[in-house]
Amino acid sequence: MLRKIAITAAALLTMGLGLTGPAAADLQDILSAGKVRIGVPIDVPPFGFVDENNQPTGLDVDVANLVGEALGVEVELQQITGANRIPYLVTDRLDMVISAMGATPERAQQIAFSSPYSALSIGVFGPDEIAVSSPADLGSETIAVARGTTQDLELTAAAPDANIQRFDDDATAAAAFLSGQVQLLATANVVAKDLMDKNPGVVLKPKFILRYSPTHIGIQQGNPELLRWLDTFVFYHLTTGKLSEITEKWLGQPLPENFPSL
Repeated sequence: MLRKIAITAAALLTMGLGLTGPAAADLQDILSAGKVRIGVPIDVPPFGFVDENNQPTGLDVDVANLVGEALGVEVELQQITGANRIPYLVTDRLDMVISAMGATPERAQQIAFSSPYSALSIGVFGPDEIAVSSPADLGSETIAVARGTTQDLELTAAAPDANIQRFDDDATAAAAFLSGQVQLLATANVVAKDLMDKNPGVVLKPKFILRYSPTHIGIQQGNPELLRWLDTFVFYHLTTGKLSEITEKWLGQPLPENFPSL
């Protein structure tokens, strides 16, 4: 009788395990395979986009290649979008996703997140000669901002008495700065970098940051060894400065010294 119960229990356990979905590839699986499958974006420049040779490039691609180098394995890049990055991960089509992804409580119900490796930021940008390093330093300088955006709300809260000039969108706010109509521009670091790339001679250095939006590596849940390795990887390359170097290359500014962890 006990043998029958044991067999039945084992069968039920096997069936139950079969219903849990694909098993997450752990660290040793990746090392044994000699390959890591990483999803990178193709629709979020400069984090990820397709170059003139139809190859993925960008900040996240550089980080993905750095992960492969640290693991000592081949990197298999798979092009993904914001819509399919989590489904591809939870169905075991990928080992990890490096895709300008923020960590949220909702997403954390489906996947696990590493410590942040980079960050989008919004802040106030301008030329070197304007000596402003905090909201308190703002005087007569006029700041352009797109009306109703996050940067508008954050700037208004941080510097309610500042001389803020609001425009209908980011493009017209940027045009006002480029034409000399205003002295400073409140925007995202990716926008500031893009403006400098497209307008040689234009300088948009960060004066102060209003908000950071960190980006994280995503993996399947139930994989503590790989998650611990990724956290160690991020910590190590924050201390070497490599992640800050990659961020500055693509976003136009390095990571802050007090960059947050998860």
